[in-house]
Order: sequence, then C-alpha cells, then structure tokens
Amino acid sequence: MNAKRPTLYDIALVAGVSRATVSLVVRRSPLVAKHTRLRVEKVMTDLDYVRDIGAARLRNNSSRTVGVIVPNLLNSFFTEFLSGVEQVMRQQDRVVLLANSEDDPQRQDEILQRFRGHGVDGVILCPAAGTDAALPERMRRWGLPLVQALREVGGQETDYAGADYVAGIGMALQHLVALGHRHIAFLSVRAMTSAKAERLKGFSRALAENGAVDAGIIEADLTWEDAAHAADAVLALTSCPTAVLCFNDVLAAGLMLGLRRADRQPGRDIAVVGLDDLPLAELTYPPMTSVAMCPARIGTEAARLLTRRLAEPGRPIERFVQPPRLVARESSGGQRG
Repeated sequence: MNAKRPTLYDIALVAGVSRATVSLVVRRSPLVAKHTRLRVEKVMTDLDYVRDIGAARLRNNSSRTVGVIVPNLLNSFFTEFLSGVEQVMRQQDRVVLLANSEDDPQRQDEILQRFRGHGVDGVILCPAAGTDAALPERMRRWGLPLVQALREVGGQETDYAGADYVAGIGMALQHLVALGHRHIAFLSVRAMTSAKAERLKGFSRALAENGAVDAGIIEADLTWEDAAHAADAVLALTSCPTAVLCFNDVLAAGLMLGLRRADRQPGRDIAVVGLDDLPLAELTYPPMTSVAMCPARIGTEAARLLTRRLAEPGRPIERFVQPPRLVARESSGGQRG
C-alpha cells in the first residue's frame, strides 16, 4: 500500500504557520519572509513533500509545463539556449519538456501533437528547415501560444527571440577587411532557414559596404567532419580566398581541422572566423575568432516572452534581437602586409 503523501495542511501544522503561507512558499511568492520560507522548506524536505501538479492543473486550468523544440542537440549553442529557458521557467514553477526535431518538419509536427496531448501551456520553437509557413496560424487555431526562437517562419506573426545575424556577419567581415583581407569566402550550412538567409544577406551587404570580394560560398552539413572535408573545396576556389567566414563555430572548428590536415595553418595561411562564440572557440587550435551571440540570453528572453504571452494573451507581438559582439582571437591572424 502506498503511504499517504503529506499535504499543505500537514506542512503548515509542523511548521507552525497557516496553510496559505505554505501555499505561498510552494509558489515561490516574495510575500513570505525569508526565515519563514526557510523553516517551511525544511519541513517540506523532512516530510518529503511533492506538489500535486495534477490538482493544481485542475484548479488553474494550467499544466505548468511548456514545450521546447530545437533542431539539434549536438550543437552546444542549443544547450546554452536551453539553460536560459530553464532558468526562467524554474523561477515560474514550470516544467520544460524538451524535444529534438532533428531538423525534420514531419518529426516536428509529431512532437507538437504529443505536446498538445500532454496539455503544455505553450511552446518555444526553433523551426525545422522546411517548416510550413502556415504553422504559426495552425498553432493559433489550436489555442497553443508560440514563441519562435533563432529561426522564424510566417510573417512575424508570433513573439520572437533571436540574434542579429546580419550585423554579426557584417562585424566579422569588417574585422577581416581591417586586417587586410579582400577575397573572403563563406562556409554555410546546406539547409535553407531564416537564419541562413540572414547570414547570406549580411555577407552580401558587408562585402559591398567594405569593398571586399565574394570569393565563393561553400556549403556543408552541420558536422565537424563535413566541415573538415569542405576545406578541400575552399582551397580549390579559383578566387584564392585569404579568409573564410563560417555559419557558426561548429563549421569553423571543422574547417580549421580540415585546413590543418591540408597543411595550412588557420590564422597564418588563411583566416577563419566563426559565429556564436561557444566555449569550444577557446579550445580550438589556434583559438577561434568568433562573434558572440549569447545563446543563454536569447533562451532567457524567449522564455520571458512566453510567460508574458501566457499571462496576457492579447498583448502586442514582441521581438527580442540580441546584438553581436566580436571576440578576436588567433584564428583570424594579424595585420596583412
């Protein structure tokens, strides 16, 4: 037979406070004095109290859960993004259900249906490549609040949190031009998304603004090994690029590996710049110049947008765009003669 679970009344009786006070502690209300909160939390721990989420859902018509869908869990960018989401949702006493679409729109749709079945209160979505532009409208008809993050489909009809990729690429290219580079190539992913379109827009615009030459665009799958293989294609370009901008740090790290395999030293023989400034940027050889995009901050803002949308469904659409910051290291080399 299962032991009877302690109730809020049981906690209140042992702690010597009212049931309402215990309820405020459970909901992390700032109205409870610190010494009282600590006493109540100790009793909750001693009695092994677990909040009855099912009962709370019935009372509030809320599951206290949100769904988060990302296209790739191998890229540490999304790990940092998720840490930002989780930090906010933990403060909101919500549980995050995480799923990996593997950049497959059909799998993404299956996940969304499962989320609906679990009764999530809302979804933070980084849309898979090829996502139907009508998806935001479908989710609106479902009554499922949506925040898009990092990528976007539709006509800016949902809240959005992302980064200024156009400015980020422009900042990186300007850095290379200041070092004397004129023939600059771009290593991109194959899949077309809004994030790729913005990077390509930034590349084209920055070339024109800085008087540099498009030395070619090479595409690779989003893996270190495929990016390493892309080094051969970069070195075979007849335009002879002296620098390569990369879609993100994963491709930049792979490219640097491929260049070393070809007996070319990144930062000396050819400059390489990444985008995102993940922790791996300092661990590559040589350390990688990159443009910081602060994924944890973007995750935090995506979560805040969703919590505001849940609290005020009729509020105007909001957008958060993280400004970039260049972090110069050895992979972009020094001033060219």
